[in-house]
Amino acid sequence: MSVQSEKYLRGVPTKPYDLLREGLIVLAIVAVIVIVLAILAGSPDYPTITAGEVATKQPVAFLQLCTDYLSGNSDLQTYGPPYTNNPENAQTILGFVSPAKWFGVTIPVDAKKDFILTPLAKVAKIDPTVGSALAAFEQASASQQAAWTKNFGDALDKATTNGSQVVMPQGDYGPVETMMVGMLHLGQAGLVEGALADSSLLPYSLDNTKALLFMEGDLEENVAGQLDMQGGQWGIGHETGNYPGAWWLWPYTFLYQVPAIANSPNADLLVGLIIGAFLLILVFLPVIPILNRIPHWIKVYRIIWRDWYRNYRT
Repeated sequence: MSVQSEKYLRGVPTKPYDLLREGLIVLAIVAVIVIVLAILAGSPDYPTITAGEVATKQPVAFLQLCTDYLSGNSDLQTYGPPYTNNPENAQTILGFVSPAKWFGVTIPVDAKKDFILTPLAKVAKIDPTVGSALAAFEQASASQQAAWTKNFGDALDKATTNGSQVVMPQGDYGPVETMMVGMLHLGQAGLVEGALADSSLLPYSLDNTKALLFMEGDLEENVAGQLDMQGGQWGIGHETGNYPGAWWLWPYTFLYQVPAIANSPNADLLVGLIIGAFLLILVFLPVIPILNRIPHWIKVYRIIWRDWYRNYRT
């Protein structure tokens, strides 16, 4: 200790404690336990679900997703901040507590343009057929575009598959069928995520927001349900199968099991505020009246430092 520390602690009973040694011992024990458990009971490493995998194994589901984006019927297109300018859909408490509205649209997403038309414009440079179909679609009126897209979307319920290809029944789809075939081929080639990347920052872009958003909704939920990863039991987020996920997040996820919160349209904001308030209480616990006296009432510190109190009880 320094001279000042020795002067400050003069007359105060102390005992030696090697913090570095204790830390290394605990680290070694934890490392052994983690390694042994990882070998004996490591969770399966399920590969990331990609647009390419969905387009190859479930081509109809992939086309339904693309058609929803083209028609404007996906939930993402009216999600609100930070993606779209629909503030009425932002989660709000007490009429004014709404962080989404405060920050506004910070990641603008136009699903129809960003997820369908822009990728198809890239396909059109190597496939003139897609280019012609895309030009015809963009030149048509909004009502005509909507009619073609609706006809194609309705017909997907009767579509059949031939391997990884989709066989559509006869119908008036205009250029939409050719466009969707272009999207399907782009997906099966594993190039959708690349086509959605921000080209202005490539090859240094690490922002995969649009690629992740492309897979959201029913498609992602169905995959999570098949892998038992929806976390509907005990508020625990699951990994694949029956393996527990981030169990240390249970105080956060458990709140979603409370009916009053789970059934609220503002559930995410409620849970975030509750956890935030709890963390603030922990941070400022030493200066909060009454709460800062709890350690003196429960006297857990006397158990921790029982040898000191045994020798210096007075």
